[in-house]
Formats: sequence, C-alpha cells, structure tokens
Amino acid sequence: MLSNPHYESFLAEQAVQKWPPREDTLTAFRFLLTDSSVSPAEVAKMALSCATTEANSIPEYGDIWSVLMAAVERFPEQSDRLVDFTVALQQLPHYDGEMHELDGLAMHLAEFTFNHADHSFNETTRDQERRGFVNANLFTAKLYLRIPRPNPFGFFIGFGSQVLRKTLESAPWEKFHHPRIEAYLEDVEEDWLYEKLRDEELEEIDIRTLNGFVPAAAVWIEYCGKEIYDKAGSLGREIPAWDKWTGPEGWSKERWAFWKKRFEWISTVTALDRTTRRIATNLVEQMTRIERGEDGII
Repeated sequence: MLSNPHYESFLAEQAVQKWPPREDTLTAFRFLLTDSSVSPAEVAKMALSCATTEANSIPEYGDIWSVLMAAVERFPEQSDRLVDFTVALQQLPHYDGEMHELDGLAMHLAEFTFNHADHSFNETTRDQERRGFVNANLFTAKLYLRIPRPNPFGFFIGFGSQVLRKTLESAPWEKFHHPRIEAYLEDVEEDWLYEKLRDEELEEIDIRTLNGFVPAAAVWIEYCGKEIYDKAGSLGREIPAWDKWTGPEGWSKERWAFWKKRFEWISTVTALDRTTRRIATNLVEQMTRIERGEDGII
C-alpha cells in the first residue's frame, strides 16, 4: 500500500466528522484509494465486515455512502475504481436493500448530492464545488451504465433528468419578484440583514449558475445521450417551478428538441463564461449527431 498525502488527508478529515465513519469503512477506503493491487470486490467485502453485536444484530453501513461520495467529488482520477467498488457492493450476496438495491446510496444522492445549489459569486469555494458536482454526475452516469441489465436501477438516470431539467427548464433570473424569497425574509427587521440574506438567495438563481450546471448536464448527454434520445415514459417528479418546458410530462423526442434549443440559446449568452458557451455549442453538435444515428454512448 502506497501512502499518498492527498488521500491520507482526506481520510483524516473523514475520521473527525461530527458522525465519523466506522474504522472498517476508513480502512476499506484506504485500500481502495491507495492500493490498486487489492480489487474493488475485495475492498467491498472489507467494507461490509462490521461484526454484529447483541445490541446491534443488523449492522448498518450507511457511513459508506458519505465517504464514497466525498471521494467521488474530490478525486476524479479514482472515478472508475469507485464505480467498480459500488458495483461490487451491489453484487455481493446475502445483503438486504442497503446494498443489493443500493437504497442507501439513492437516498444519499437525493438528499446531499443532487440537492445542489451553485454559489456563483463565492470565488473561494465556487470552482471546487462545481468540479465536485460534475464529478458526482460523472460517477452516477457511469454507475447507471455499468450495472448489468435488466436491473431495478433505472432511477439513477432520474438524477440525470433532474440536472437536465434544472439546467434547461428553469430560468428564475427572468423574474424580478420572488414570492418564496419574500416569504422567507418577511420577518427580518434589520435592513442590512434583509439585504444580505436576499443577496444570498438571489445568488442561487442568477443566470451565472449555469456556469456550474451546464458542465454537469453535459455529462448525461455525453454518456447517455442515445438512450435519452430514444427514451419515453416518466422521468421522475416534475417540478412546476421549472416551467420553460410546457409540453407533456416525461421523456420524449420533443423534449429533447427543446433541450437542444436551450443549449443553443446558452451558447449565445454574454453573461456566461466562454467555456460554458463552448460546452453548449459542442452539445448541440453531439445531439445533432445522435439524431442522425452517428453518435451514442461514449
């Protein structure tokens, strides 16, 4: 096992969290991150080695997901190995829904990972948070594609639909009155505090949040574009506030065409970074190739 200061620092941070992971979990991730001679399947068994006790006859492994996703967001060079590890967890026999159905991971993704807000004005943490969110989308898309089919894990692409809809169907910057923000701040008496909290809320709905969301949305077109283009049926909960799309609910080629037009629009927006606009241009070109049957999954 090779010692790597970046990985050791990460594991040390995890060990002092308010609710730290089990020692078994930290040991497993140390092998996963630093010793490529140990297979992901072996590490998966190691991570699930928690002994039962009289007080806890059913061991809980929920701490795995917080460490996993923290590693996913920080170490893109480990993305494929972290996917392999997760697939190995899912395929181990004799485990209930926590592993075999990946219920715990799905709940963690919904509550912590994809409940993402882009802080476009915070130069201190903004870029790192954006990279982490893109890395999380990349991991989730790869995991969706890796688990053998048929399987019950179609919900993973639902996270992709959520990111695509947030990016392409929501445009809160077009409105100048926000009842939700007004209601949130109505009891704030001091003007300075009102303005501070108002600006924090407005930051999360500024058009420049697209500089964070477009690269994340791009992952799903790049990795799952062909499947998305051909897909029909429900794409998960439809959020009324994301109201740019006015057509029928669900996946459809019409919705795909609308998303493509939104990427075309994004490629022209002066307020956005050039990198964002180039990504949007490239996505329009890729979506056109997919429509022609010339391009599919990476």
